[in-house]
Amino acid sequence: MTPVLGYYIETLNPFIVQWGHSNIGIRWYGTAYLTGFIIAYLLMARFIKTGRMLLPRDKLADFVLFVAIFGVMIGGRLGEAALYRPHMFTTFSSQFPWWSLLMVQDGGMAAHGGILGVFIATWVFGRRHGYRWMNLLDCGAMVAPIGLFFGRIANFINGELYGHVWHGPLAVQYPTELIFPPQLKVEPTVSPLAVHRLEEQILLRHPNLAHAMAANPRQEIVNLAREGHPFVIAQLRHILPPRIPSELIEAFFEGLVLFLICFLVGRKWKKEGIAAGAFAVGYPIMRIIGEQFRVGDQPKLIFGHWISLGIIYSVPMLIGGVIFLTWVIKRPDPNPSHAMAAVPAAA
Repeated sequence: MTPVLGYYIETLNPFIVQWGHSNIGIRWYGTAYLTGFIIAYLLMARFIKTGRMLLPRDKLADFVLFVAIFGVMIGGRLGEAALYRPHMFTTFSSQFPWWSLLMVQDGGMAAHGGILGVFIATWVFGRRHGYRWMNLLDCGAMVAPIGLFFGRIANFINGELYGHVWHGPLAVQYPTELIFPPQLKVEPTVSPLAVHRLEEQILLRHPNLAHAMAANPRQEIVNLAREGHPFVIAQLRHILPPRIPSELIEAFFEGLVLFLICFLVGRKWKKEGIAAGAFAVGYPIMRIIGEQFRVGDQPKLIFGHWISLGIIYSVPMLIGGVIFLTWVIKRPDPNPSHAMAAVPAAA
């Protein structure tokens, strides 16, 4: 491969604050979710003020917190284990928090699991407190893409879920490819021989790194790149294939485009379930589009083609979303005279 030195090499640190050389600190990933929750809260507060959301203002924080914990966090984590890494249910260690399912510091949140979790959590909250749960679901669907947007940006900062090899403009080289190699067997990746030579060169120049290199050489190379080590970065430019920044493409489609669709649909059509249906149909479509640029998670060979699990899980969601949206459109409005029938012009 002829290196193009103009490619951007992604050396962003996933930690905002890190305590020593441990794996403990404040991460951009968690901060991204927190930012999404805060913006969702502010928008839904506006929905309550204009009559779009039929929830008392003093119950909004309870609703957001309930959905965030039991829907997004627990649903997303269980979805990651059930859909992508089932070994998490049965893997234990001698270090806190002992159970792999609870080792959130290692990452792992499945969007499909989080979406299902939000649906269940919203239904439980509405039924438990006597609120119109489908109205809550509509308003949640109008703001959910904001969290997806920040989550994909955090994926980019983490250097994970990167795209296919691409020598075009705006391509990105990911040092994390040394520790997160592509799972698609036909996908070009870093030469193990080139990595071994780089390890030797680093040890010759910096013998004081012998202990760290012996423990986990590839992780140490990534750490040096993130610390801005000029020699390591220069060498990585020559051995890393340039890739599509698929996280940013997914942030655009699953985040910005889907937000505009759901938000505008929710403002124009206030019949209960329309905005939720728009999300249920729109998300799998946007996910399938984004998966075309991304090296898929544990792809399966189907009819002679590699199909990612993200696409496989999106297809039934799309079918279910179309059925749900069709049912919502055709059914009579159960309460056409409620406060959502008209939003004040001043809103």
